Amino acid sequence: MEIKIINKTPDFLRTIWTAGRTCHSTMAPQELFELDESEGKMLKLVNFLLKARHLSTLEHCSVTYAVAGVSRTLLAQYSRHRIGVSLSVQSQRYVSEGTEKRGQTFEYVTPPTIAADPARLSAYQAAMAAAQKGYDELVAAGAPMEDARFALPGGICTNFVTTLNLRSLLDIYEKRVLVSGAQWEVREMVRRMAELLVEKEPWLAGVFEGVSPK
Repeated sequence: MEIKIINKTPDFLRTIWTAGRTCHSTMAPQELFELDESEGKMLKLVNFLLKARHLSTLEHCSVTYAVAGVSRTLLAQYSRHRIGVSLSVQSQRYVSEGTEKRGQTFEYVTPPTIAADPARLSAYQAAMAAAQKGYDELVAAGAPMEDARFALPGGICTNFVTTLNLRSLLDIYEKRVLVSGAQWEVREMVRRMAELLVEKEPWLAGVFEGVSPK
């Protein structure tokens, strides 16, 4: 799994603060944005907005991630989150998973519970090899890639670009990280997405855990 932030709103804190102040100020938002306001004062207002659940202000901040080497199973789970989330996914209709065109077998994710047991791992690897063989034979027999892909497993790797606003990311974090029951791969991806954003916006560290920013 590889995740990288490739674009984001430049200043989350000032943007959210400006949106919040605009609701209760006679000043134009562009004037508010240019004010030399201290970080402490901006955090105080953002803290109030979070406690008041005035979360539309968070929707003005977005972040774009490049994600590679995750399973199609993860994609099916992540794509259920649609509000405030955009997805551009590597297409199996146009990108071949065949051994001949790729020069190698397709890549796939191995769940830890399978990797930890030799018998399970052997069975899993055999299943992946059988899927590869079936796909290759279908394509060789003239089946279009868009139809041959029906034989591919959920564990096969895919890549995508996704953009979320902050409100949506916090909602996904709650559902996939804080709440028990999410599967390990999607939990790890969302956790890493949050960590990468906190590296660029340190004040968000406590927000993801439901704590007021300091």
